[in-house]
Amino acid sequence: FLTFFLLLSGDIYKRKLVRLAGPSLSHRKITVRILDDINESIQGYMFMLLVTNLLVALLTWIALSWLGLENAGAWAVAAGLLHLIPYLGPIVTAVVIGMAAFMQFDTLSMMLLVDGMSLIIATIVGHFVTTWMTGRIARMNTAAVFVSLLFWAWLWGVWGMLLSIPIIAIVKVVALHVEQFAAVAELLGE
Repeated sequence: FLTFFLLLSGDIYKRKLVRLAGPSLSHRKITVRILDDINESIQGYMFMLLVTNLLVALLTWIALSWLGLENAGAWAVAAGLLHLIPYLGPIVTAVVIGMAAFMQFDTLSMMLLVDGMSLIIATIVGHFVTTWMTGRIARMNTAAVFVSLLFWAWLWGVWGMLLSIPIIAIVKVVALHVEQFAAVAELLGE
C-alpha cells in the first residue's frame, strides 16, 4: 500500500525534499542530483532483477526440457518469478518442481535430479551472477552488497533480503554527495 500511495503522489515528495534542502540554489541542485542518482540506481537494480530472473527462467526451461519434464515452460516461468524471493524462492521452486517430477517419472532419482538442477541454476545465478551484476550496476563492491544482504535479511527476514540492495544503493548515493559521509562512499565503492 505504501508503494501504491507513493506512486500515486507523483513527484510531490521530490519537490518537498528539494524545498527542505534549504533556500540556496546549490543545496537544491545537490538534492535533485541525489534524487536523480537514487532513481538511476534503483532503475539499474530493477533491470538487473529482470535480467537475472529471465536468465533463471531460460536456464530452467532448457534444463527441464532436456530432462523431459512436462510443462517445462510453465515451471521455468514459476522459477523465474519465485527467484525474486532470495533463498526461499529457489527452495519453494525446487520442492514444487521436484513433486511434479516425481509424479511424472515415478522415481526418486529423477525427482532429485530435477531438484538438483533447479537449485544449481538458482544458486549460480543468485549468488554469482546477481551479486556481480549488482556490484557493476550500482558501482559497489560485491562484498558490501553481500554484507548488506546478510544484515538486512537478519534484521527484516525476507523483506530485508528484497530491500537490501536498494537501501545500500541509496546509502551509497547519499554518501557520495554528502562530504561528511565520504568514508562510507569509499567503503561501498568499487
